[in-house]
Amino acid sequence: MNNVSQKFSSQYFDNEYGGVYERRNPRYKWRSFLRKILRFVRGGDLLEVGCGFGLFLMEAKAYFTCVGSDISEYAISQACKRLPDEVGLYSGVIDQIDFQRKFDVITCFDVLEHIADLGPTFDRLDELLHPGGLLVFTVPVYDGPIGYLVQKLDQDETHVHKESRFFWLEYLNGTSFSTVYWTGVWRYFVFKRVYLNYLSCITRRWTPAIMVIAKKKS
Repeated sequence: MNNVSQKFSSQYFDNEYGGVYERRNPRYKWRSFLRKILRFVRGGDLLEVGCGFGLFLMEAKAYFTCVGSDISEYAISQACKRLPDEVGLYSGVIDQIDFQRKFDVITCFDVLEHIADLGPTFDRLDELLHPGGLLVFTVPVYDGPIGYLVQKLDQDETHVHKESRFFWLEYLNGTSFSTVYWTGVWRYFVFKRVYLNYLSCITRRWTPAIMVIAKKKS
């Protein structure tokens, strides 16, 4: 196991998800993300970067030819247990993986805040997407009325970017991507038993996380 993968070992997932990863990633959460993507594209090749245990891919494979990657060897081992063989799974940093294809959609759910140098990552995402392809990501945000609370509750030491929602939207302006849609994400683990996840465009300036859909410029 390499040093990067070791940082995201089984202990990391136990600490961050309290040993209840699937409870904190309920099926309706991934279906709500998928519905937003299907508003813009309804088929093709999809890559999930940071696929974790493969729960989003379990939903997406009904519409897309799916591939998943994660820097955590442990996460990929868990995804292999849940996904059929036709879903390709890779362990490693995307810069170092030869996918041997381009994609119509790339998703990065709660991934970008872990990456110190965003420039090379966005360059690689650009390389992997067809012209007009979609980049979809979620990130926690630390501004707005409850930004201080998000900051206080965030104990994940691997979060190197603790930025505002407008940082992410403005960052895209300097890349090969243009934002076509963004919405707020309300998410809470209530009493350590029930995970609530709700997308809201109306309250997107106040939510503790956002979802962004961007298109690669032709």
